[in-house]
Amino acid sequence: MPDWRRRTRLPALLVASALVLLGCSGSDPSAGSTGPDVAAMRADLRKLARDTSNFDEVRAIVVATSDDILLEKYYGADRATTWDLQSVTKSVVSTLVGIAVDEGLIDSVDEPLERLLPGDAVAMPPAVARTTLRQLLTMQGGFPAGLGPLGPEFMDSQDWVRTILRAPKGPPGERFVYSNGTAHLLAAIVEQASGMSVLDFARSRLFDPLEIDTRPAMQAEATRANTGAYERAAFAWPRDPQGVHTGWWGLKLRPRDLVEIGRLVLADGIWHGVQLVSGSWLDDATSPQVAVGGLRTGYGYQWWTDEVGGDAVAEAIGYGGQLLVVVPDRDLVVVTTSEVSLDDLSRQGIQVEVLLAIVEEAVLAHVPG
Repeated sequence: MPDWRRRTRLPALLVASALVLLGCSGSDPSAGSTGPDVAAMRADLRKLARDTSNFDEVRAIVVATSDDILLEKYYGADRATTWDLQSVTKSVVSTLVGIAVDEGLIDSVDEPLERLLPGDAVAMPPAVARTTLRQLLTMQGGFPAGLGPLGPEFMDSQDWVRTILRAPKGPPGERFVYSNGTAHLLAAIVEQASGMSVLDFARSRLFDPLEIDTRPAMQAEATRANTGAYERAAFAWPRDPQGVHTGWWGLKLRPRDLVEIGRLVLADGIWHGVQLVSGSWLDDATSPQVAVGGLRTGYGYQWWTDEVGGDAVAEAIGYGGQLLVVVPDRDLVVVTTSEVSLDDLSRQGIQVEVLLAIVEEAVLAHVPG
């Protein structure tokens, strides 16, 4: 089960090729238009669908504002199809952490791991015990990337959380390391703080209010033996051997579900008059908290941050082309999904950077800033 490791820029020629294709559409997004130029978006996307390598792995592109769907295109799929979100799962878990903080179930982002996971404190070296929630959220916990050809190495153990806790690779707070193990600890923290499974907490605070359908749910342990059941399931969120839902990967949702989560960010956490998550949490989560070595403007709380045309952008990004892009200053949400096979290494979606170039030049370029 692959997962996106760290964002790296593709060779300049590859990205430039995508931009050249887009520049050939002949549209001028600023010519006499005060609103989104949806016709230009459609024209550019049609051309890119023909000319971009691996675009045939893209399954959905949805462009929305806070109250309208501007463009909705499916390729070999339909609106009801759900997809493995890969690392977009991280940004959803971050939102659940924020709700737990808002409700006082977690005192603050400065709480240390020894208090956040008291039942696992025995497995924590002293530096790990002092690691704060803020350091986990910003990928500065000192834990390794946790990657392997068939998934993170800790998945080979019988207790994922304790295996992660026992094996830091450096002191907390020193540097950014994009870590799947760190994200899984956040899911365990949500379960511990809420006294509920991660899915039950998500349903009661986020999914049900947003009318995201999560029933029935495939919640089996994330093992190779359960791959078929996972891929057949409409909704799924696998668990670890102790029953904690995966915090870095595995959530399956529809593209429209991601649109609703993006709209929640646009609305500062308010949904039909109800504050589901505080605006202050979303501001912190989607603002640069740490530098990431030039990959983007920074990293927030399990969200990447960037800038397009002077406007701040928040990005939830998953391996193979799963994207949730939120541009508050343009009242815009863009969602893409692609097909990634857990068994066939030749079917691994589309390069994230190519897809982001498509979003920027074929979509964002046609929405006035």
